Amino acid sequence: MLVWQGATPAGPKSSWDKAKAAVVKNFLPLAFATALVWALVWPDPGAYLVGLKVAGNVRIAQVLPVVLVFLISGLQLDTRDMRAALSARNLPTLAYGLAAILLVTPLLGLALRELPLEPKEFATGLTVFSVAPTTLGVGVALTAACGGNEALALLLTVATNALAVFTMPPELQLLLPPAAEGAAGAGALNVNVWDLLTKLAATVLVPFVLGKAAREYLPGAAAFAKAHRTRLSLFSTSCLAFVVWQTLSSARDLLLAQQPGPLAAMVVAALGMHLFYLAANFAVVWHLLRPPLREAIAVGIMASQKSAPVAVTVISYLSSNPAQQGLMALPAVVGQMGQIFIGAALARQLSALVARQKEAEALAAKQQQQQQQAGGSPAVPHASSVEAAPWAKKPGDT
Repeated sequence: MLVWQGATPAGPKSSWDKAKAAVVKNFLPLAFATALVWALVWPDPGAYLVGLKVAGNVRIAQVLPVVLVFLISGLQLDTRDMRAALSARNLPTLAYGLAAILLVTPLLGLALRELPLEPKEFATGLTVFSVAPTTLGVGVALTAACGGNEALALLLTVATNALAVFTMPPELQLLLPPAAEGAAGAGALNVNVWDLLTKLAATVLVPFVLGKAAREYLPGAAAFAKAHRTRLSLFSTSCLAFVVWQTLSSARDLLLAQQPGPLAAMVVAALGMHLFYLAANFAVVWHLLRPPLREAIAVGIMASQKSAPVAVTVISYLSSNPAQQGLMALPAVVGQMGQIFIGAALARQLSALVARQKEAEALAAKQQQQQQQAGGSPAVPHASSVEAAPWAKKPGDT
């Protein structure tokens, strides 16, 4: 539970406290929605900031917030939380999660790039979104809400966001050949593998490592991160929204020029992409891997999430045209918003399934204890056996 400093520890919550808690809980969709509305209503400040460059071609107002996001991610990372996920029992599930996020789900980009969306940047943006790693914090929070294994979700988040620095450039070169022209009159996209790799390493991997090193070796850093976890998370999300706001501001005129039909088609494609990932990943986990329920939920969710901030960062490296960047970024923003709302509906179903399993485990343990006290041999499975075989329910059961 998130606790704000200065809050009253006991007694009923005031309306202000309830409103504040609601804002914290839903801060990411609120921040992204605010960025979109602001970009459409008053694009001038965002468009101006996008144009600020240093050291030749570095858009400092876009790069600096991304660096801060991953610096904070490293600072907040407590590796002790992930050790429980490294058990031998979890290795096949973990391996599938890594492969699905980094290698399997990007294959959908082969179909996404061919979608007849107008402008073509919408299909290109979805393709870039497909090769992105899993979400930074949304997936772990959703896994917790569903009753899944948070340690495994955190491990997948950290590992895929680090490894994606090396997997995204070659995948993008395969999916988006350099000769591909942009429909916004911006010319070819820059999909040079080495250029992308070095830029991603500088803005994603290096800040993350520095943040983690500060936590481990700088006195007081870990305590600071723990004491201000909520504020740091809100600031990190604000940085993401700041980048999205700039990117969409640059494409405001082009976005408003689009007809409702093409925009609706893009939204349907972005939501359909996530639903397809959910169906495919849970089918594999549910029917082939068959791990314990909490681990299955963690992998099914995390392998179906894609990070819009990482995709937007990559898009800023693929194109030097701010308007083209905005058109390509919009599908990723819509996709992540869809992931949040679809996840909220999914959480109600999966959390109920986990609750029923816990009740079955408690009943099995109680019956076993009663039989042992009576001197008989147990006739029901041990609680661990119930956990290891949650698949006794029919696939359609909820």
